[in-house]
Amino acid sequence: MSAVSACSSHSARLVATDPALLQALAGADFADTFRIALTDEQARLSAGELTRQMFSRTPDWVSLLLATRNRVVALFGLKQADLHIDGDTSSTSSSVAGFPVVTQSEDQVQLGFDDKHLDFRIWVRREPGTTELSAQLTVTTVVRTNQWLGRAYLAVIKPFHRRIVPAMLNRLTR
Repeated sequence: MSAVSACSSHSARLVATDPALLQALAGADFADTFRIALTDEQARLSAGELTRQMFSRTPDWVSLLLATRNRVVALFGLKQADLHIDGDTSSTSSSVAGFPVVTQSEDQVQLGFDDKHLDFRIWVRREPGTTELSAQLTVTTVVRTNQWLGRAYLAVIKPFHRRIVPAMLNRLTR
């Protein structure tokens, strides 16, 4: 049996968040982690390339939600989000889909920034496979709100976030 067929699910699934990542953004108000099995070909790619591929395959409905979000948050003076990927696929790129790269290695990319209403980090980790389990891609999001606007924003965006991340992961492996 191949490592890929040994994986119980080819769809993104919610898994426990690594406690060390929670400590990286002390006082976090929200965290979740989704994981998906990678193909053998994808398992050979760097975390940076997998991150760029994930954001470049964003479903159209996610782009529509993002455009709506940008119109609404502009009223509150919040930063615009852009999931557009330009042609830069270098491992030294300083941002991915408009999210600044905080740290990057062959196996992990950390994205995020601090804003007036909330601080967030996204970790995209490529985890090697074993003879029993295929390689995995894990995406963890951690958010710390800073004021009432951050708490309100998180309350509104959370249900969408929990559908967007699995959709992006699922599209990555199709």
